[in-house]
Amino acid sequence: MARVKLLEKEEVAEAFKDIYRRNEERGASVLNIVKLLAHCPDIGPEYLRFAGSVLRGENVPMKLRELATLRVGNLNGADYEYLHHIPLGLRGGLTRKQIDEIANWPESSEFDEQERRVLQYTDEVARDNRVTDKTFARMRELFDEHDIVELTLVIGYFLMLCRILVTFQVELEPDFQV
Repeated sequence: MARVKLLEKEEVAEAFKDIYRRNEERGASVLNIVKLLAHCPDIGPEYLRFAGSVLRGENVPMKLRELATLRVGNLNGADYEYLHHIPLGLRGGLTRKQIDEIANWPESSEFDEQERRVLQYTDEVARDNRVTDKTFARMRELFDEHDIVELTLVIGYFLMLCRILVTFQVELEPDFQV
């Protein structure tokens, strides 16, 4: 059970009523993370707009963004985030085997060189809070500066989200299916 109340439509400020309504119109349930963010009617909608831009991405392929996202969720023990991104990872081109082996990627043969570099970079940003010169140089061999910044924004966003989810013990929605 979440540590704070997850707000329902009748309990939220005007800024969130529209967000809930749009979900209803699409036939989608309101995610628990949205119900949590509804406690902050000024910051919450801006946070969700940023989330949308991170999810859409710019240049970095969805497969690599989701690879980094899943690894961040794995490293942080954020099951909510991790499980919500399995379908996105599969849609982006990851295999089920890759997802299953993300926790032990250094020993796995399921990842190509580009994916391994993204995973190493993700580990250093998310786990170590510091990227070695060697790792950064290896990223520069495959990615331009825009893409490295974009990937770092993805990792940073999902680190923040994991901190929120784990701190508040946000649970999966009852109807969630992987």
